[in-house]
Amino acid sequence: MSKKVNFFNILLEQCKIMEEAMKCLNEFCATHCEKTADEIIVLEDKGDMARRILIDELNKTYFTPIDREDLFALSRLIDEITDNAKSMIEGVRLFKVKPNGQMASITSTLVQMTEHIYNAVFSIEKHKAIARDEALKVKEKENLVATQFHQALAELFETDDFRAILKYREIYKHLKHCSEIADQAMDFLLNILVKM
Repeated sequence: MSKKVNFFNILLEQCKIMEEAMKCLNEFCATHCEKTADEIIVLEDKGDMARRILIDELNKTYFTPIDREDLFALSRLIDEITDNAKSMIEGVRLFKVKPNGQMASITSTLVQMTEHIYNAVFSIEKHKAIARDEALKVKEKENLVATQFHQALAELFETDDFRAILKYREIYKHLKHCSEIADQAMDFLLNILVKM
């Protein structure tokens, strides 16, 4: 028999990496510091490794504290948020656009979402009511990102630079998608709570 694995701790490690990546993304949008952008690339690799460890342990473990499919799905979505932070950097570099105030504002909300995700996962094992409250806060913030997204688009379409419009619109859509992934992750977490 293999030693007992605490899958919640592995999920928490993923959450830590996700939260740090989003904070770096927000800092990059505010400061345009390329070194901060490079940190996100490193963090994404760390996030991939944490997920690989979780999958490896899942493959070696007969009994898991929660349904293995739910564990796998929640881990995948947390990893996808970190992946999106990296993709955002790649998009900015590919399109050669300068991060603006709208991007900084949206990523600030995304930072808050990742903080609530961390708190939700931290509480899932022993404090289910807190985990549920934190998950619902993430879902509320997803609505705020949708509002910020539409405000950013409205401001963008006031310009006549169609190239800039197309480039920034893709970046904004990418950020909105990131908030939708966070929302999906909390749907899975709420489903897990119901089963526990």
